[in-house]
Amino acid sequence: MKNKILQIIYDLRTQPVIGWVTIIGTALSIFLIMIVVMMQQISILSYAPETKRDRMLYGLHIHIEGDGNETGSSALSYNLAKQLYGDLDGIEDISYNSEWLTPTDAKGTTGKPYTVDLHKTDDGFWRVYEFNLLEGRYYDAAEVAAGRKLAVITEKTARKLFGDENAIGQHFMLDHNDFEVIGIVADVSKFATMAYGEVFAPITSESWSEIFGDIGVAMLVKPGVDFEHIRNQVKGRYAVVDGELAADGRQTVYHEAPYDQETIASGVGGSNITPDPDSGRYTRYVIYAILLIVPAINLSSMLHSRLRRRVNEIGIRRAFGCTRKRIIKDILSESFIITLIGGVIGLVSAVIFASYYGGLFSDFGTASVRPSLSMLIRFQTFAFALGACFILNIISAAVPAWQASRLNPVEAINTK
Repeated sequence: MKNKILQIIYDLRTQPVIGWVTIIGTALSIFLIMIVVMMQQISILSYAPETKRDRMLYGLHIHIEGDGNETGSSALSYNLAKQLYGDLDGIEDISYNSEWLTPTDAKGTTGKPYTVDLHKTDDGFWRVYEFNLLEGRYYDAAEVAAGRKLAVITEKTARKLFGDENAIGQHFMLDHNDFEVIGIVADVSKFATMAYGEVFAPITSESWSEIFGDIGVAMLVKPGVDFEHIRNQVKGRYAVVDGELAADGRQTVYHEAPYDQETIASGVGGSNITPDPDSGRYTRYVIYAILLIVPAINLSSMLHSRLRRRVNEIGIRRAFGCTRKRIIKDILSESFIITLIGGVIGLVSAVIFASYYGGLFSDFGTASVRPSLSMLIRFQTFAFALGACFILNIISAAVPAWQASRLNPVEAINTK
């Protein structure tokens, strides 16, 4: 190993352009793949409070067509949400909460008005998601049913509203209504799009109409239950709703609800569009292939150039009895070490870039939001990117390595 590293250092000194372009090319390939994968994986991988994304399903939107009133598409009314998603077989827990966040004015004892993202939820919300409760408690089913003016707020919001005072038991104005703080949770990342909020308050069962409202449904599926089993039940309930609407000349349009986390991450399109997560998945695969193959082609050319300049060295080694197998092995080993060096450089660069350039994640509603290192660093992602680059580099190196091993020692030594 020591000799191989010394050989690489020697090559970098004698062939600085070719050597460094090879390393930087690998690093750039890893960097780009890591950035693309990070942007996609951060919407799918589990982290608090959305720690069970692999078991989550979401019932969003209702689309009605026909000649009668109340046609169109929007979020669900409370009653319709319960009719479509309540008491499904295979569901461990369920939450009815507002599908959209509501920017709302809040003012506490500091006297400074502060606009917060209000998320209205039921008591099931605290069981479906795993928040870090720092102080106090959550509101329960009876308090939600009674419409109590209670609030659970984030740590940052508590400081904004009450300064250094203990926020538990304090009152504050929220959209001109008096609310009491009963709990404080750790700040929630905006990357947890379905659980995010700054102030959480009990949701009411009020709706715009019989069908439309502002309700979205979050369901935690029991371990081992297939998502299609849940969707088939929901599809049957859509048929029941169609029967009820038929008298008015209306019907629902089923858009493959409920949706898993990958569908949510790809964008559900709209309340009247059937999402197509496969399209986004195929696009990502094409991007990954391009980011891997194009640098591999360039690296193959670089390797050919490096070996042409080492013909004399290879000839001398062959003259002193070095076998063809050893020549091939050494060249492939050097390629692996260069790939590893470039991979580490690419990984570090990607993490630094993603950590400090908030605009990379501007699709999450703000250019200032940044992920934590625990969200960014995933060994599986790095191993995939590095492994793919190594395989392509080995394939690229295989032909020139084989050609180098076939050189005639005398001709190789005399080559200029």
